[in-house]
Amino acid sequence: MGLLVAGLALSFTALPAMANMSSGTAALATGSTLATTSSAATTTTPVAPTTVAKRTVHSVPTTVAARVAHEATTSTATNNGASAKDSPSPTAPVTEPPVAPTTVAPATTTTLEPSPAALSISNPSANIGANPNFLAPGNCSFANGAWSCDNPCVVGTAAAMSWPAFSNGAACTNYILRAINNARAIEGIRPMVLPSNWYSLTTDQQLFVVTDLERTARGLPAYLGINAALSADAQRAAGANADPSIAAGFPIGNDAQGSPGMGGAWSGGFNLLAADYVWMYADGWGGSAGTTSNIVCTSARAPGCWAHRDELLGSDPGYNPGVGLACTNCEVGTGFAMVNGHASYTVLIEIAQGTLPPMSFTWTNNVLPYLA
Repeated sequence: MGLLVAGLALSFTALPAMANMSSGTAALATGSTLATTSSAATTTTPVAPTTVAKRTVHSVPTTVAARVAHEATTSTATNNGASAKDSPSPTAPVTEPPVAPTTVAPATTTTLEPSPAALSISNPSANIGANPNFLAPGNCSFANGAWSCDNPCVVGTAAAMSWPAFSNGAACTNYILRAINNARAIEGIRPMVLPSNWYSLTTDQQLFVVTDLERTARGLPAYLGINAALSADAQRAAGANADPSIAAGFPIGNDAQGSPGMGGAWSGGFNLLAADYVWMYADGWGGSAGTTSNIVCTSARAPGCWAHRDELLGSDPGYNPGVGLACTNCEVGTGFAMVNGHASYTVLIEIAQGTLPPMSFTWTNNVLPYLA
């Protein structure tokens, strides 16, 4: 089988500058305009994202056919141009200082992961609406010389309101985390708790952490750690807004079906937790083609529904097996880049054959000690 790669590109258009606005409150919801009071009776109509999916099929090294399903957005609806301040706490800086790598000595393992038959996962019966809706600004108001909104991910100034190109601030992160945990409660999954060292990690490391937090919450073994060869391919893909592929220099093992074991995802968006939400909780049928971001989910029972989520978790036997739910010798590559003013993320997972290649950041050494 091949590699199923997917992502949501959350592309946002900045709101137009607002001049001569007086203090007031403006509610901005899907399909609405942002109306405010002013001496000039000014009304602005922000532009907001709508999901538009794209699917292509190509070949990757070692002649493994790859299933690639991109989900991208274009700014075509009136909604999510918003205004608010991304207000990180003093203890949660927006900048991402690097963490010193911890090299793990190679160890011997098996080529094939254990059979996934003993493990299973279930998907939501329908997309779970984000609560709070981090793709909408909520109520907005002008006070103390600046615009602000309920959604702290959006940025407001005295003159304009816009979505950030990228935000890792505590206020925005926690807002989206609330939505993830509300979705998890509906699924009957324990809340996601970010490790205490979260804001000292790079975005690449955070991608690995979130991927494993989604697996372990469902009783699946954690992917082992970040590998340099896998990350080199993931970073190349992130820089091109493209899909990761089989990484050169990594000894890939076979999956349970006898094919090279790999899986992965690409996404764009202002916060990596937003990408995680769409991958994990909004990858199903939306009720119509126009409201479904997953293009291979063509009906409520199409085999491609939830395939992106299943691939990141390890296996979707009915569509594209991936590395396997029970994989205990899987390593990860992650990539993060700013491309044309927008954040781009990639995750690449491969089964290691034989001796485990060295890892610079691991679940055991760099994540577990920081989880409550």
